[in-house]
Amino acid sequence: QRGRSLVKMPLQRIQNWPRRLHTLIASSQGIVFQWGQYDCGMFVARWIREVTGGAVDVGAPYRGTYSTEPGADAVFLAGYSDLGSFAAAIAAANSMPEVPPTFARRGDIVWVDNGTTYGALGVVGLDGRFAHCMGSQGTVRVHQHRWQRAWQVG
Repeated sequence: QRGRSLVKMPLQRIQNWPRRLHTLIASSQGIVFQWGQYDCGMFVARWIREVTGGAVDVGAPYRGTYSTEPGADAVFLAGYSDLGSFAAAIAAANSMPEVPPTFARRGDIVWVDNGTTYGALGVVGLDGRFAHCMGSQGTVRVHQHRWQRAWQVG
């Protein structure tokens, strides 16, 4: 249609998002890491679904498509140099602008250096100095000095 902008509107956070963030992090503390169920990508996807009140589900195309690390590689790294590049593409497609990691705020998404080949995705917690990522035995806190890239969520 002529005269209409094709620019997507940024995601909108629902009103009680801080309580939902706290609940997500608390409920994930004792969950054992499992590819395709409780990994960093699915954790972040759950957060985006929560913070938008179910309006956006970035995990839908990937849910149930892998259950091993090689399967995750095939899904998340096909055509991308690293997990951060994959996350950047998903963020751009869903109107989540990239910001310098030092500008990430509570509830935003970050790609962190966690000492592994791929790094990890996490959510900036209510204490904005730390992101929460899925570890082998639930969520772990990662200090902001290890954040490599960040995207605003709403």
